Amino acid sequence: MEAFGKKLKAVREEKKLSQERLSLLCNVSQSHIARTELGQVNTSISHVATYARVLGVTPAQLFDF
Repeated sequence: MEAFGKKLKAVREEKKLSQERLSLLCNVSQSHIARTELGQVNTSISHVATYARVLGVTPAQLFDF
């Protein structure tokens, strides 16, 4: 969970998106994204797919750590 969170944060920052903007685009709470990036929650596969689509990467790229 921690490695995934770090990767999500790195890709988000690379795309120059704030947590707030990503949360709006993905229709999830900003706190959920923050907790995911900190490795505090085990996010669902549907959220992974949504994050990947919004960030313009494949789901597999989010697991490339």
